[in-house]
Amino acid sequence: MPYEKLEITTLAPVFSWANHPLGSEETKMAKNVASLPFVFKHVALMPDVHLGKGALVGSVIATKEAIIPAAVGVDIGCFVGDTLVPLVDGKSYRIQDLAAQGKEFIIYSCTPTGKIVAAQATAKLTRRNTPLVKVILDNDEEIICTPDHQFMLRDGTYKEAELLQIGTSLMPFYTQTDKDGYTLIAQPYSSRWQKAHWIIARSGLLGKIPQFEGQRTVIHHRNFQESDNRPQNLDAEVKTPIGLDNHRAKEHQYNHKVVAVIPLDYTEDVYCLIVPEYHNFALKAGVFVHNCGMSAIKTPFTAEQLEGKLKKIRLDIEAAIPTGFNENKDVEKSVINWQRWGDFQDLHRGVQDLQAKAMKQMGSLGGGNHFIEVCLDTENQVWLMLHSGSRNIGNNLAQCHIHTAKELAKMAGNQLPDPDLSYFVAGTPEFQAYWHDLQWAQDYARVNRDVMMARFKHIVEKHLAGGKATKPLLQVNCHHNYAEKEVHFDEDVYVTRKGAVRAQTEDYGIIPGSMGAKSFIVKGKGNAHSFCSCSHGAGRLMSRNKAKNVYTLDDLIEQTNGVECRKDTGVLDEIPGAYKPIDQVMANQADLVEVVATLKQVVCVKG
Repeated sequence: MPYEKLEITTLAPVFSWANHPLGSEETKMAKNVASLPFVFKHVALMPDVHLGKGALVGSVIATKEAIIPAAVGVDIGCFVGDTLVPLVDGKSYRIQDLAAQGKEFIIYSCTPTGKIVAAQATAKLTRRNTPLVKVILDNDEEIICTPDHQFMLRDGTYKEAELLQIGTSLMPFYTQTDKDGYTLIAQPYSSRWQKAHWIIARSGLLGKIPQFEGQRTVIHHRNFQESDNRPQNLDAEVKTPIGLDNHRAKEHQYNHKVVAVIPLDYTEDVYCLIVPEYHNFALKAGVFVHNCGMSAIKTPFTAEQLEGKLKKIRLDIEAAIPTGFNENKDVEKSVINWQRWGDFQDLHRGVQDLQAKAMKQMGSLGGGNHFIEVCLDTENQVWLMLHSGSRNIGNNLAQCHIHTAKELAKMAGNQLPDPDLSYFVAGTPEFQAYWHDLQWAQDYARVNRDVMMARFKHIVEKHLAGGKATKPLLQVNCHHNYAEKEVHFDEDVYVTRKGAVRAQTEDYGIIPGSMGAKSFIVKGKGNAHSFCSCSHGAGRLMSRNKAKNVYTLDDLIEQTNGVECRKDTGVLDEIPGAYKPIDQVMANQADLVEVVATLKQVVCVKG
């Protein structure tokens, strides 16, 4: 459905994909935001739009030189155009040229356990005239990027470029050509060299390697045919004579380390890759970096394997992952080892007594509309999906900065239509402090989801595969309630997506329905008028209190028929009837996204 322009008088127009009139309070909230002097172009309302705090949930607000601290998120970092990206054809290309080609290509990604795989990617211009830093490595390579771009550390976590310290050990990427002309890749997890075509074959991407203008794709396949995928034909692994962990020869130092991070005194246009499956990619310089809510993975399991096991799976999930205000009794090693705990002392002073609580809550679901679900797609394939955020620490950080913004507005005598629209101006210390904490909180949210998804996946594997680990067929991660610096209409702007998901061309996203309805895996269409955004779900039709007064426990049982879930008054406010019909919401944004998979819940754990 195309948007409609609301008939209201404001400094910036309001475009709506809701396909229904807004209520009086919703209209007032939209007018308040669209009347702010720093709003860029227009305000976009997604199909799931409904009342929120300060701004409507389901609204996308682009701003110039200011930001409203109404969301918690992370910025997407980027690289200058000359940055070289190695592709699986054995050549390296400037990231600017990859963006200009406008085609999909195959790069090297790294899993959190240090296994290098092949993955599909696209490239695009992300910002113009942005500040830069130079990261110098101990292999004499130099990487010029935005200060906020995330580098993959040796333990599989990420840290922004400007926060890297001298001696920080990064996940390494080594490649060489052997005497027979084969491309070899060093696997960090095993200290072995592997032939590149073996990695590509195992990633299921042979035959999908595109040719670029003026280039001929060449991969050495001695004794290797696509129709003959037997490992014994590949001579796949070659043990390096000296274990990589101890090999310090100049050409193959293990674990590239940071020598320096230097702020630069000029700006440039910058670019980045979109890697839907693994969300990171290798640079020719020899390290892995992040690309670029909710999280979902497509498993190799089928519906038949779930037969008779749904209740046991739900009970195991509820036992392993705390919900509501609860926290973990013990802090697992992967949480303790998260390197950004070292930055906790730099967060707002109002949260300095919350580190112990934040550590115990990492790997917990929370409450409200947060969920963990086992789903089936239309081909009866099993998907795992969860929705969670930055828990108590994220909420407290947001409240601290919102309070600061309100106090600044009072001192400046700003006459705002709503105090919750108080903002920070770019370049001020308050803005910088907020942006730093916002990034930390979004990083926390991502790791929180990763910890839960690992436990969730292990539980399902225990019941369906005897505990044997399996490889996901597709992984999707997307943020909502966050802010980014992006390029729209050829200008740099801050984009706040409050209850909305980024939907640039080829972006994968998740749009869940209520606990008894369908959910959707989607790809963005890059609609400029929505600031490349879509809804983050169905959107509430009524408040939580109203839902509890309107519906009964019998209604909940009826509306969640066929779903293994709690059926008590404690989750009555999450009854499907309290949400907009997801099919209508999807129809209203057909110009924003295309559906990749339609899912139906069979297990649902609510916070």
